Order: sequence, then structure tokens, then C-alpha cells
Amino acid sequence: MLAGAAEVIRICTVCRASYRDPNLRVCPRDGGALHVWADDPLIGSVLGDRYQIVEPIGQGGMGSVYLAERLPDELEVAIKIVRPEHVRNPTVQERFLREVRHTSSIQSPHVVAIYDSGMSADGRAYMVMERLEGESLTERLRRPPALTPLEAVHVAHEVACALEAAHKAQVIHRDLKPDNIFLCSDGTLKVVDFGIAKALVSDQPKANEPSLTEAHRVVGTPVYMAPEVITKAGLYPQSDLYALGVILYEMLVGEPPFYEKDAVGTMYRHLHEEPRRLREIDPSLRIPGALETFVRDLLAKRPKDRPRSTKAVVHRLDSLRLLLREQPDALSSTDPGQLTAVWTPPSDKALPDVPTRQPRRGAPRWLLIVLAAILALVVGFMLTAAAIFIAGPRRGGAVRLPSESGEAP
Repeated sequence: MLAGAAEVIRICTVCRASYRDPNLRVCPRDGGALHVWADDPLIGSVLGDRYQIVEPIGQGGMGSVYLAERLPDELEVAIKIVRPEHVRNPTVQERFLREVRHTSSIQSPHVVAIYDSGMSADGRAYMVMERLEGESLTERLRRPPALTPLEAVHVAHEVACALEAAHKAQVIHRDLKPDNIFLCSDGTLKVVDFGIAKALVSDQPKANEPSLTEAHRVVGTPVYMAPEVITKAGLYPQSDLYALGVILYEMLVGEPPFYEKDAVGTMYRHLHEEPRRLREIDPSLRIPGALETFVRDLLAKRPKDRPRSTKAVVHRLDSLRLLLREQPDALSSTDPGQLTAVWTPPSDKALPDVPTRQPRRGAPRWLLIVLAAILALVVGFMLTAAAIFIAGPRRGGAVRLPSESGEAP
């Protein structure tokens, strides 16, 4: 969702992404042609006898998003509704309703809020959401300046908080990517679009939640897809954590760890290649080794090698955020400035105080060397004595020579 819309909206004819940048002529994702959003019969109509459609906001693969006013209090909301060409597609309708159920079950300030849902007069499912003003992470990454390490870690922390709440509600996002991360003008961050999310019970899909995809199809966006999702070996909370690792990697160095022009090539690299180190791609990147290690852990090929829980990821990101704030040498050498004109990382006061410990004074180095030498001498003496005792002659068991036993030599 984008900020509300007096300017012209252009839609990609390939991926259906929407843009407001007047300088764009083709879609930056796939090179598809952009066309102006035509006159829409929904403008001015009222849904559910209480939501008047004001203007378009954006468009996705399944639905369109509009700015609307709730009657009679005129509260501004966003309404997502199934596009007309999908009205007779039961798979799209069910997936849309599933998004409503999943998103409504998650209680988090970092997940877009759902207020209401229903069916339009022409049989299209819709849901009423809070209106968000700001920009998507995709839009932010497309323009300079680049995010600083502190900003990137802060975004990852807020996303991890959203994932923690989703996983607590037994919902896996399954399509986490910068398009679905929204930076709000009030400084908050929201994760949106749970359209292909999956509900889990005991790490297995719910028996009463049927698959809405064909058996041979892989669901998600290949650039951010975990290996086990590509091979259909399983779907776990750690699958979302892998996507978070890809996003954090991209925020830090400006490119994802694995990307090819074709989806098959991208998925092959996810399965068979290890990501390059962050500072190998950008030697000027000044980050603590703990952050490099953390990204590597998120991008482990096997789910069991990634962090065990989203809660653990939140704690590690909290520690990394504090580390970047408290150690200026770990920050980029450039002036971090603000993230955007409408979205700024929180101040130091917003972060919890962490008690510091005074390091213990160890023994002098020369004393440790002397003690080690004495210990080595004692051990050597004891081993030598033991060897003599075992190998030396014993009185009761001495071997008799032939001359002593009366035998001829």
C-alpha cells in the first residue's frame, strides 16, 4: 500500500506492481510496460453500506487497493478487493479469505491491522485495513542514500518482531520480501500481504486448510525463497527466517545473495551455493563480525542450522542494534543521516538500557608462564618414575640366567 494518491498511478502489465514515480517508463523489476490506471467504476461507490471508495492506491496480483472513508465518521481506511477478472476464480477468492483470517489472527503493532471484511455486490471478496502512509522497503532501497548498518538492523528487528507474532499465531508468511515491508511516515514498520501464508499446527499444515497451489508449482518469490521451500521438503518458521536473512543481506550491500535473470537459476544458487561474505562484496562496509555471523546463520541451507526460534532472532538483533550504537567504529564511515524524510530510526532513548560488567583482572602473564613450567616439570618427573617402576627389575620375578640354573652356557 502506498500513500494516498493525487498523482497518476501506473501499473506493470507483467507483474501488476503499481508505481507513482513519473520518471519510470518500464517496471524496474521485470522490464514490463507501464500503463496508466484507467477510470474505475468503483470510485464513488459504497461497499457494505458503509465504506465509500475515494481513489485508487495500488494494485497487486490478486486485488486492488483503494483509499476509502468509513461512513458516517469519515475515518480513512484502505480497502483491498479481488480484481474483476478473478471474480469467478474460487482459488483466488479462497486465498483472499485466507489472508483475512491469517492477518486478523496476528496481534502485533508491526502487522497491518484488519478492521472488517465482506463481499461486494458483484461477488468479490474485500477486506478493510488501516491506511498506511509512507513507502515500501523496495522503494526505499531503489533510491540513495543506502541504508546504514544500524538502519538495516533496525528494519530487520522490527520485521522479526512481526514474524514472532505471526509464528506465535501459527502462521508462516511464506512470501516475505521488501515489497511486503512498509516503512510508515510515523516511524513504525508494518509487514503486509499474508495472501500465500500457511497456518501450522505442530509444524505441519492444518488438515482442514487445503493447498491452493498445484503440486508442481513452487509458491513464493525465488530471490527470497528458502531451499526447503524450493524442494518442497517442508515449510517451517525458519523458512521465514531465511527470507529475513536475504532481506538483511540486501539492505547491507545493496544486492541479494543469489540472483539470476531466470527463476530456475536463482533457485539453483539457493540450493547449491554459499553466499559471499558481506565485506567481500563491499570492502568499505564497517560492521561487527557478529553481524556477519548472524546473516550467515540465517542463510544456512538446512532449517535446523538456522536460529531455533524467531524470539531468539529478535534478541540477537536487539544486541546487534545496541552494539552498532555503542561502538562508533562498527558504523559506516559516512554520515548516516536519516533513513528517509518521513521515516527515521528511533533515538537512543527508545532502546533499553543494558547493564555493563567490569572485566575481571586476570593473573599476570609471567606468573602463568612460571606456573605452567613448574607443572610441566612435575608431570614429567611423575611419568619418568612410573616408567622406571614398570620396566625395571623386580625381586620376586627376576629372570634367572642359564649359569645360575646349572645349565650349560
